[in-house]
Amino acid sequence: IGREIDPDALVKYLAYEYVPSPHSIFQGIRKLPPGYLLTYSDEGKVSARSFRDLDFGTGRDREAIRVEEAEEQIRALLSRAVERRLVSDVPLGVFLSGGIDSSAVLAMMLRLCDPKQVKTFSIGFREGSFDESGYSRRMARHFGTDHHEEILGPERMIEIFPEVAGFLDEPFADASIIPTYLLSKFTRRTVTVSLGGDGGDELFAGYPTFPAHRLARWYERLPSVLRRLAGGVVDRLPVSMENISFDFKARQFLKGIPYPPEIRNQVWLGAFSPPEIDRILTGDFRQAASETDPYGDICGYLNAIPSDDLWDRIVYLYMKCYLADDILTKVDRASMAVSLEVRTPFLDPDLVDFVNALPFGMKLMGFTTKYILKRALEGILPREILHRGKKGFGMPVAWWLQGDLKRLMLDLLNPDRLSKEGVFRPDQVNQLVEEHLTGKRDNRKYLWTLMMFQFWRQNYLD
Repeated sequence: IGREIDPDALVKYLAYEYVPSPHSIFQGIRKLPPGYLLTYSDEGKVSARSFRDLDFGTGRDREAIRVEEAEEQIRALLSRAVERRLVSDVPLGVFLSGGIDSSAVLAMMLRLCDPKQVKTFSIGFREGSFDESGYSRRMARHFGTDHHEEILGPERMIEIFPEVAGFLDEPFADASIIPTYLLSKFTRRTVTVSLGGDGGDELFAGYPTFPAHRLARWYERLPSVLRRLAGGVVDRLPVSMENISFDFKARQFLKGIPYPPEIRNQVWLGAFSPPEIDRILTGDFRQAASETDPYGDICGYLNAIPSDDLWDRIVYLYMKCYLADDILTKVDRASMAVSLEVRTPFLDPDLVDFVNALPFGMKLMGFTTKYILKRALEGILPREILHRGKKGFGMPVAWWLQGDLKRLMLDLLNPDRLSKEGVFRPDQVNQLVEEHLTGKRDNRKYLWTLMMFQFWRQNYLD
């Protein structure tokens, strides 16, 4: 297999911030999609088939269940899911962010274990809008666990960045892989298995994009003149480098509005839109961009979704794409790099099947995310944890690119270097850099996506 970049995969990487399966960044290599198995025969024949897919139940069954029954079942299934993942002959710990999901896993674990024997681990940041360590300490004190914490600053980030880039076999632009790696690294000093809360946001509609879809329906009903006015106002908002700031959310929201809801969701999550990809690429890669639909794989999944309900379709895409190719890939790479096993109770098949079959209104009640999960955990978790705003496991990339990471960014995105490589247009990249450094635009997603590609290229091609 040669080391040629697959232009279609590069286009998709820029759109998704990762290369979605079954594609890979290399020509001639494919990844096995989630829920598939591959058979290779002695005759050299290869076939792949799905062995499991998501089930959303029938409409009649979904409406029959009562809220109280759903709460009871969720508690029982989550408890059983955690219990199954405690089977081990080595020490176990818990990744504790202080959010609902990891706190719920910890609470169920402590029904079966002595709190003094349970070790919890978290990462903090000096930048307040990104730091969740106060919540994780609050939960550790509440349950009386043996808590461990580290702070990730830009100096430490620069130190471990080459390690992270070194174990990524494809470009991967989810910046939270760096704190995840640091978390895994210092967790592994104490335990060899850790439980995590991944999957809860996908199952229970916990991401801000879910209420954003409801807001989008209202926005689309506005007269065109009001929508143009709103666009002008958002474009003039002062730029903030805070975590998920209002201006960042507003710009991402409007960026996705022209697309159908299922595609819109990915536009909100990703970095470059199709017009932006066309502008940033050069030569043969730009030609590929003109011939490639970055969201073609989503259209393929839409044909396979076992439900006509829009919300089911968005959940399905979240689990097949973002969860499988971003979240779980991130945790797998970061943890396996230090020989730590991470187990995910929220992805227990029994729990997944039950929650997917619930009416969506139980998950997103108005603009309240994770409604039924929060109800199920009332009296188990403190109210300040149940009803706190979602931060996400982000990293203060925007600020760091203006400071400690500036030199690294300017080196990786050097115009002469880009011109020699012939993938990205130096003038367009330089504009993104200048806008960010001067505070005119928050271009963190664009710049980080380009930087991670450049670092991957440096390791694998140069």
